[in-house]
Parts: sequence; structure tokens; C-alpha cells
Amino acid sequence: MKMFIVEPRKGIGQITLGMTRDEVRKYAEVNDLRLFNPRKDSSAVQWVGDIKVEYDSDDRVNFIELSSYKGNDDFTCLLMGIDVFETKAENLAEQIDKVSPYDRDHWELGYMYIYHELGLAFWRPVVFKDEYMQEEWFLAHDKKEQESYLKDQYFSTVTIAVDGYWK
Repeated sequence: MKMFIVEPRKGIGQITLGMTRDEVRKYAEVNDLRLFNPRKDSSAVQWVGDIKVEYDSDDRVNFIELSSYKGNDDFTCLLMGIDVFETKAENLAEQIDKVSPYDRDHWELGYMYIYHELGLAFWRPVVFKDEYMQEEWFLAHDKKEQESYLKDQYFSTVTIAVDGYWK
């Protein structure tokens, strides 16, 4: 099983902020990872395996995002010793908030938590709270649909970026 360590202000796994595009390419080759640009019109975005990388105008990494889904057994992602994708979103947000406050004024709060001092963010597409499991609309779904909703109790991505990225 792969393990990714998230280091605020530094990187995710072996990909670090400030790496050149060529260094990222070499990393992908050595680790047999696919490397592709999903949008042919933009050379600023590239994927290295499951990691999204963005580059600044000097072709250096300024944004790194790792995506997962609840229950992924292929890798573990740790931040400050906490399993990012196996810790409920609100719990994770509050634990990291003790180290550095999240942006309480962000327009997507609940879906996205940004920790400007750490250059760190978490995101999920839907907010699902424990109390929703007792509501009629949730109970009306079959078990498979309920499981789909339950994954939204967890973040889908973790991101590291350079200072000022989210301003």
C-alpha cells in the first residue's frame, strides 16, 4: 500500500512545491506513474498518477492536490499523523484548526476548508452530517445509495499550495 505524507508548505509525497516541470516528469518516470495534461489548452495543469500539479509562470510547482474517495484501499494519506481520508471532515477540520485557523469567511465553507498559514486546503463535493442518517429522505434510499452519501462525511481532496494561492 502506498503512503502519502502531506507536509504543509512543502508538498505531498515526493512532489514538492517549487519543483520544476522536468523534475516532476523524472519523478513520474522513475515511479512508473502516468503523466498527462487533461486540457490541451493549458500547460499549467498536469496529473502525475493521482496527483494534480499546477505550475507558475516559471514552470515551477505552485499547487499539489491528492484525490481519494472514502474506502480507497490503494493508499493512505497522513497529515500530522492523521489519516486524511479516513477522518470525518468536521473532525479533521477542527483538529487542524488547533494548529492553524481555517478561513471562516470562505464562500465554500463546509465544502472547503482553507488554512492560509499552512498553505493547506481540504475539499468535498457534498456536505453530509451524521444527523442526516436519521432523516426520512436518507432512510428511503437503499443500502448502496446510503453508502454513497456516507462517503461525503469525508474530504475528497487535500491540497498544498504556495503562499497567496487562494487570495
